[in-house]
Amino acid sequence: QIRWDDKDPNMRARTARLIGWCKTYPDTRIKLFSDSHQQAVNEGRRRQQMIAQKEVYLQQAAAAVFTHDHDMHIRQLYAQYPSVFIKPIKNRFQSLRKNYNEANKTLGSTGAGLTAAELRENPEQKKLLDKITETFPWWEDLHGFWRNNPSYNTVFSTADPGQDFAAEAQQYFFEEKGTTATGPLPFSGD
Repeated sequence: QIRWDDKDPNMRARTARLIGWCKTYPDTRIKLFSDSHQQAVNEGRRRQQMIAQKEVYLQQAAAAVFTHDHDMHIRQLYAQYPSVFIKPIKNRFQSLRKNYNEANKTLGSTGAGLTAAELRENPEQKKLLDKITETFPWWEDLHGFWRNNPSYNTVFSTADPGQDFAAEAQQYFFEEKGTTATGPLPFSGD
């Protein structure tokens, strides 16, 4: 059983190495967390797709985490049985995802879709972000990875934070036909 106790500095180092691996290998990270076509288009790049089973990528992450573990026994076990360490990596990503979404709930559906820099621009949201990162220091990195991924950021509304749906609907339905609506929608009979 691999422990990921966030209060123990040695255990926190495991998570730090896992996040570091994700940052060092962005193409692999994108494949691991399911790249979306729309996100690739928005970033002006080709969509990243897995060319190997997910376990291959998880094994690479496990190597980054456990070959440098503080516990020599864990390092030796990893050297002997590397495939056994895939499940702890999967479990850690699941717990990080859960904690990430719990933190996002405090930001609300709009805030969960903003970048960390955008959140810092608003004093109230900055306070929330500071509180989140005080107890969950990996939030900002994970947000960089998962912010626009609905499989991982389940709190975020897919609408743009500043989007005015009412104005867009009015423009679509009325201005396209050369008319504008200034009051309630007209009733049309049979």
